[in-house]
Amino acid sequence: MTSLTDKSKIGFFRLTWPIFVENTLRISLTSVDVLMLSFYSVKAVAAVGLINQLAFFMQLLYLMVAVGSSILISQNLGARRLKDAGRIALGSLALGLFFSLILSLVMCFSAESILNFYKLDDQVRHYAWQFLFIYSAGSSFMAIGMIQSAILRTHGHSREPMMVNIFANIVNVCGNYLFIFGPFGIPKLGVVGVALSTVTSQAIACFILASRIRAHSDIELPLRDIFHVPLKVFRQILSVGIPTAGENLSYNIGQIVIMGIISSMGTNALAATVYANTVLRFVFITSLSIGNGAQIKVGYWVGAARPDDAYRNVFKYFFTGFCISFFCALSLYAFQAPLMAIFTRDPSILRLVAMVFLVSLWLEPGRNFNIIIIPALKGAGDIKFPVYMGMLLMWGIGVLFAYVFGIVFSWGLLGVWIALSCDEWVRGIIMFFRWRGGKWKTKALVVAGSSELAL
Repeated sequence: MTSLTDKSKIGFFRLTWPIFVENTLRISLTSVDVLMLSFYSVKAVAAVGLINQLAFFMQLLYLMVAVGSSILISQNLGARRLKDAGRIALGSLALGLFFSLILSLVMCFSAESILNFYKLDDQVRHYAWQFLFIYSAGSSFMAIGMIQSAILRTHGHSREPMMVNIFANIVNVCGNYLFIFGPFGIPKLGVVGVALSTVTSQAIACFILASRIRAHSDIELPLRDIFHVPLKVFRQILSVGIPTAGENLSYNIGQIVIMGIISSMGTNALAATVYANTVLRFVFITSLSIGNGAQIKVGYWVGAARPDDAYRNVFKYFFTGFCISFFCALSLYAFQAPLMAIFTRDPSILRLVAMVFLVSLWLEPGRNFNIIIIPALKGAGDIKFPVYMGMLLMWGIGVLFAYVFGIVFSWGLLGVWIALSCDEWVRGIIMFFRWRGGKWKTKALVVAGSSELAL
């Protein structure tokens, strides 16, 4: 067991490699759904890919609590405040349960209205409604599981969420196989079966994570007090979580709008985007994991009043992720033919995917600025600047020019991806110089010698 005094000394690789595996498995969960559904119907693939954007939107709302608590817990642990970290963890679980129940009801009852935003043929719409309704109804398990994983990771136990997600993936794949292919006389439920498998795997993961938290004596989590959490704890979490999640939330709403633009280009363009995104997630997964680890480590260092260690190491993390992303994008472009043959052999879709992969040689390295440096800024407590700049540039460049290039200039899917690349680079360079300028050093949320937040 790692003692409280050792938290800031946890090695970055030790902290990050399980996060990498966990993130890879989380993305694989979506990729497996797409791959297995490709044997069922291309319209089912388009529908589930579309709903995955909405599902990610729900995840970002839950991240409002998970990320906020993660930042506060890591800074309190860096400052060696175990009880304060425990109160934050308990409050985050209570908030997560409340928000997820409300959001589940809203999404279930408004599913049809949401889908009216997209131009879909009847079969795609039907599949999309099925998946969205079932996924939303069980999303509380996802919300609590995300918070439980954050609690374990910030306390240095990042391997356990990884192992739980391995098991959940196995459950999901088995469920997909049973309900899509129907062996042993089991009914072929298609999209409904995939949705049920996803929710079931999340529920199982949630209960296992709860047992692992209780097994660690260094995690203060008195569940008997969950209905007696002081209101100031909720305010602390939300004061960090709302603006922290705001940047990600704005980005995903923009992506939903962009998916609406792509859907107007036809089912092939939508399917090509789903296939491309399914594979490209594995290109930036390493950098995403580095960013997750950087946020926790920066929180430790800032809480321990060691900002110079944070400053120096974040540059190392960024350049590592940049090089890995470029190499992965280049490899993907070179070997796209055999890889994409796994998903589809439709020549029109393959041409669109090849075009997207070409643009990704520019886009993916630029994405590193935002998925590594922005989490580091947030881990240091510098929250508002990434939110405001993110909202301005995502919409002012990404969404606006996706419409201008894709629709007005008639560049189609190529124009959309060029716009996305411009957004990543411009926004990312601004964040790079924000970190380099060092203003984040004045934004610590935990003040030495006080249990109050520096808000």
